Amino acid sequence: VLGPENVSRQQKVVNQQPVASCHTCYDLERGKRSFDIISDRVFYIKELKEISPETYTPKEFDLATIDVRWTNLCNLACVYCGPEYSSRWASELNIHPAEPTQAQRDNFKQYIFDHATQLKHVYLAGGEPLLMKENLELLEKLNPAVNLRINTNLTKTDTRVFEAVCRFKNVHWTVSMETLDQEFEYIRYGHKWVDFMDNLKTINQLNHKISFNMLWFLLNYDSVFDCVDFLKSLGFHNNSFIIGALLNPEYLNVRHLPETVLNLLKDKLQTKINQQPGYLLEDSYRNMLHYIDKPFEKNIKQAVEKLSELDQRRGIDSKTIFKDFYKDINHGQTI
Repeated sequence: VLGPENVSRQQKVVNQQPVASCHTCYDLERGKRSFDIISDRVFYIKELKEISPETYTPKEFDLATIDVRWTNLCNLACVYCGPEYSSRWASELNIHPAEPTQAQRDNFKQYIFDHATQLKHVYLAGGEPLLMKENLELLEKLNPAVNLRINTNLTKTDTRVFEAVCRFKNVHWTVSMETLDQEFEYIRYGHKWVDFMDNLKTINQLNHKISFNMLWFLLNYDSVFDCVDFLKSLGFHNNSFIIGALLNPEYLNVRHLPETVLNLLKDKLQTKINQQPGYLLEDSYRNMLHYIDKPFEKNIKQAVEKLSELDQRRGIDSKTIFKDFYKDINHGQTI
């Protein structure tokens, strides 16, 4: 039920008046004239362009799109994630975030299922959506012509949810990954590089759209470029890459790097921009370059301490995996 404050906020959105949480999209759209930009706002403008504006009248609308994340169920504990979005993180830290009551879950589920056949766009995230039984139930109720977007870590393609997704034609896979091999396995803790590659090959044979959702931060500040080049060598288009700077946790922020390293990254990004790759890839590079110059209070010591804690808890040594990183933050000397 919407209170007066929320109704006012919703009415502002209907009136195309930005509210506080809109800044993320507008920042990404800054200076852009095309629709090939990385913003949820423009994504949904394009995705729902056929929907009547009357749909968005506060309190009186027909449900057309959902972004549903039933639980935090996830089989990975990615280095930048946490208990809110990963049950494996919750188990590792023995922290269990507050959850809705069973009655609240049931009411929410029933509301979604009652409107399932009228949905035009469904975004499934998590957690890991290919593991959630609620998604199997939902997929069985959807109109076959619905547009599906699946945000996945691509650990499993042998689930019933995956089989159900394969029955739809209009599917957009948003695959989370941002580096390769050993770095991949450290950052996306619980995953195996060889399994990821097998599963990527599987979905690449489905004639569905595939994008890569990449976070840019302290550990892959340079290797993210190698990751893009590798995927391009497999035939993926420049419009397949969405790279954004990691904001939280703050200790992994790329701007903790020494200014000498950041300046090298600026030069590298500018060189790539000058090559005019176009599409979402060029927008990503421009946004990354702009982000480096934002004010920031560095604390690389805290970052190293946090990584050391993570290493000890998981029995891994990041220094053997991210050798260049440790050299760069220690003025070229091995730590």
